[in-house]
Amino acid sequence: MGPVVTAPDPRMNQPMPRLSQPAGWRDIPIDAVDEPLVPVAQLGPRILEDSRYFAMGLPGALPGCWVREGLGDRLVRAADSLPDGLVLLVWDGWRSIDTQSALFEAYVEDLSLQYPDLSRAELEQVARPYVTPPDPGHHAPPPHLTGGAVDLTLATADGVELDLGTGFDAFVPEAGAAALEDIDMPARGNRRLLFHALTAQGLSAYVEEWWHFDFGNQFWAAVTGGTPRYGPAERPSAA
Repeated sequence: MGPVVTAPDPRMNQPMPRLSQPAGWRDIPIDAVDEPLVPVAQLGPRILEDSRYFAMGLPGALPGCWVREGLGDRLVRAADSLPDGLVLLVWDGWRSIDTQSALFEAYVEDLSLQYPDLSRAELEQVARPYVTPPDPGHHAPPPHLTGGAVDLTLATADGVELDLGTGFDAFVPEAGAAALEDIDMPARGNRRLLFHALTAQGLSAYVEEWWHFDFGNQFWAAVTGGTPRYGPAERPSAA
């Protein structure tokens, strides 16, 4: 169990609304804008980074995290709204196709061991809610390839993660954004705080993963009704 917030924020007692799946996201046309990726390390003192996939040695992973400029601005405002002593800790932002492919193949392989009777196509369908297939195209890029998706959590100023109920990339029902809503536990309050801080700045929460939020991409458009502005982004030249 991680540290707790000593002075509870009112948002910790504010239930999450019912969340929607980003149904049909692949079919929403992107009205692409030319907006740069920015390094999370330069977003200010209340946003830290821990590039998990680089630490794991995955192909194509960057040593730091990057997001679109518009998303970065909103992360700064969300972080500034947190109680004193808390920060946002970013695990992943823009993600290369190589990294996406490695994640997808590893998860399908894990599933094949759990469900040896399923075909490859069936295993891919089981994997899709948690890891998007690595399509590099401009019509339906994986959310992280756009730079408009971010995986993150709450932490203390020295980087100690708060308890949010499961670890990062825990592909289990308990990882659902609202999975703890009926359970009175500290992790529920922390999830609510993270959710309300980010959605107040226009981000959308992904129903299957409490740590995943979107802005400006097709996932975001599918649940907000907005027009997606972020297509696939090239690897940052300064990375």
